[in-house]
Amino acid sequence: MADDHEHQELSHIRMIVIKLERLMQDDDMVGGKTPVIQPEYRRNRINALLAAPTVSKAAVVHASALLAQLDGIADALKKSG
Repeated sequence: MADDHEHQELSHIRMIVIKLERLMQDDDMVGGKTPVIQPEYRRNRINALLAAPTVSKAAVVHASALLAQLDGIADALKKSG
């Protein structure tokens, strides 16, 4: 059951990260100051998931990749803003 929740949560975050990357490429980060758009919001959700005592190794790997992508988005936002 925990694996299903991890998978769903990380899949949802992955879709949002992909959308954020596309918005960055299109230079269309209108409203970029809203919490949902900010990479830190997604990072906090990932870290909450990773803090669960039953987090799977697969979730840790997936989460690490997403955190790296969020780092890239955060860096790009800093440079553009």
